[in-house]
Amino acid sequence: MIERLAIETDRLRLEPVEPGHTDPLWEATEVSLEELRPWLVWAPTATRESTAAFTAEAVRDWEEGIAHQFVLLERGEVIGAIGIDVLRPIHRLGELGYWIRTGRSGRGRMTEAGRAMVDFGFSSLDLYRIELRAGIENPASQRVAEKLGFRREGRLRHGCRSGERPYDCFLFGLLTADPRP
Repeated sequence: MIERLAIETDRLRLEPVEPGHTDPLWEATEVSLEELRPWLVWAPTATRESTAAFTAEAVRDWEEGIAHQFVLLERGEVIGAIGIDVLRPIHRLGELGYWIRTGRSGRGRMTEAGRAMVDFGFSSLDLYRIELRAGIENPASQRVAEKLGFRREGRLRHGCRSGERPYDCFLFGLLTADPRP
């Protein structure tokens, strides 16, 4: 099992999600739901209770090696979350997912956190490929992927969903051997 350690960047601290993050994570989620609902499968039905379930599940998933979720903290305040789901551990593939609190986007924070997660995925998790999906109408998420060096590999018809609503998304991929900015 990978040790549950925080990751420090220039401006952020990424802490492995645990039940103690429930209330600050819910606060960041609640103020961001309008922006998150179109893109994230869990956002249309998010509650404090579902956030508590997620924080408990995140610990179990980490122990099982199937997901490694982190909260993003800036000066002690939770401003989002980022993580890598290990889709098929035997194949060494992972999928990066992220969101940032309303009012905190557009200043490079998610790109900074994403760089740390890509490094974590390739070095600590020994992945050889990380994938990322971004809605075709979500240019902010696409920009983060491109800034991290991901290559757009194709369009997935109804490849993502929010609640019960499927939507088209772009599939991005990054290999351990790919150049990164």
